[in-house]
Amino acid sequence: MRLVTWNCCRGPARRKRALLDALHPDLCVVQECPKPTATDGSFLWFGNNPRNGIAVVASGDYSIAPVPQRDVPPFTVPIQVIGPVSFLLLAVWSQRNHDFQYVRAVIRAVECYQDLIVSQPTVVAGDFNSNTIWDYKRPTGQNHSGLVRQLASLGLVSAYHHFFREAHGAESQPTLFLQRNPLKPYHIDYCFIPEAWRIHLSRVEIGSGDIWAAQSDHRPLVIDVDLLKGE
Repeated sequence: MRLVTWNCCRGPARRKRALLDALHPDLCVVQECPKPTATDGSFLWFGNNPRNGIAVVASGDYSIAPVPQRDVPPFTVPIQVIGPVSFLLLAVWSQRNHDFQYVRAVIRAVECYQDLIVSQPTVVAGDFNSNTIWDYKRPTGQNHSGLVRQLASLGLVSAYHHFFREAHGAESQPTLFLQRNPLKPYHIDYCFIPEAWRIHLSRVEIGSGDIWAAQSDHRPLVIDVDLLKGE
């Protein structure tokens, strides 16, 4: 199973979708995505601005269905994934919010959906707009390290950090070049998977090259998990 998360930085949906299709994902979380003309069991979209929302796209043997949303800060959206491997997905596009800014919004959403997370295998993936390097800006428990501990207590680990054996805040591969500036690299996009899936991780990769740089300030995070049917 291949999971991809990418903030596509708005723009023509057809061009961005073609790039994603070339990765052959089973499931994509796409931030800053325009609203499609129609949604179905393979494409769901959420947002307040038709030109700029968050989409979840399923391919192949996988389909998706929305789970009733609760009163959480935008956007952490619960999705039921149905296929050879079925699980709950929390699709993330963390934003500035009056009450819960960025990482605090994700922490709050995880609190609100905790009963769903522990009820079945869960993946939390997307643009978190956070990193341990900014922990000092927020109280303990309300920063990125607090979120990592919160997810760990629910049995979830970052696929990237496990695969490359890197600590949060010490990532060697950025997922964002702020304002498209190569001198401003940051790692703010993540895919947290169940601990039981760690031994099945076969590949973790961050997109590189001019083809991605031309389309977005973010790079796609690609996760391959080799799970047997029903695991």
